[in-house]
Amino acid sequence: MAVKFIVLGFGFMGQTHAGNILKHPAAELAAIVDPYSPMDRLATIRGNKNTVTITVNDVKEIPHYTTIEEAFQNVEADAVIIALPTLLHYPSVMSCLKQGLHVLVEKPFATKVEECEQMVQAAREKEKVLAVGYVVRCMREYMILRDYIREGTFGKPELIMFSRITGIPAWGNWKDPEFIKASGGALFDLFSHDADITRFCLGEPSEILTDNVLCSKFNGNMISATFRYPACDVRIDGGFVTPSPYPFNRHYSAFFENGTLLCEGTTLKFITQDGIKQIDLADDNPYYRELSNFITAIQTGDESGICTGADAAHSIECCTQIADMLK
Repeated sequence: MAVKFIVLGFGFMGQTHAGNILKHPAAELAAIVDPYSPMDRLATIRGNKNTVTITVNDVKEIPHYTTIEEAFQNVEADAVIIALPTLLHYPSVMSCLKQGLHVLVEKPFATKVEECEQMVQAAREKEKVLAVGYVVRCMREYMILRDYIREGTFGKPELIMFSRITGIPAWGNWKDPEFIKASGGALFDLFSHDADITRFCLGEPSEILTDNVLCSKFNGNMISATFRYPACDVRIDGGFVTPSPYPFNRHYSAFFENGTLLCEGTTLKFITQDGIKQIDLADDNPYYRELSNFITAIQTGDESGICTGADAAHSIECCTQIADMLK
């Protein structure tokens, strides 16, 4: 039987999730919740990359509600995907868990560790799946990196450098310190992706160091830090730059004893003494994989494919530690 979903928030990420639900044979889009009509949102919302194609015809028959309370009263659902501003994650997750729904909430989980802990406890008490949308874990190029680290394909990792840079969002006031604080800023919104994948690949760091000089130049919109491990350092740079049209770009360089993995967007290069092998992963859809893994967790209890709330809380702890060092 298909899992019935409510999508809460129909901006860029809400549209991405809705599009994948509509394509998935084990999923059904039961309702969209947003203050504005889905048609208006489709006409006005744009993200920093193409994730999925969804049209007015795809959603014109889907029930639309302006509040989650309306949806609770009118829709039978099994799960909710929450794609709202960070400040609304905690109350929305708690409300949906109280209603008895499984929850996938977009990253960052929250900006306060205590809120993360309370959401995890609520999910445990309700015996519901609570997943966090650190979708990088589902991207093939990062899955390959983790496999190479764990299997020792190129020997031990010695240095990994992650970068995730994009233009300052055209929405919101990203020059206002209070707005940045409420949204989580570059630290929680962007940098936390690579903090999470670092933990996913290598576990908890023994030490975190920050580049305070670089971080101070961008008013909290650029974060640079090093996660230290016994035999490997991981350098992470992430943030927003001007102007807003600056294109989204991400890459990593992973230097091992006997080879290098070089990722530039969706192009992955395997570099050894024998030469360079290159593959293109542009057709990969990590959001569909993330949804599939969430459905599996709901239907079978197997949470190995998702970023659980409990695990995501540790990534938030790392980001909170960095925020404290930058004060």
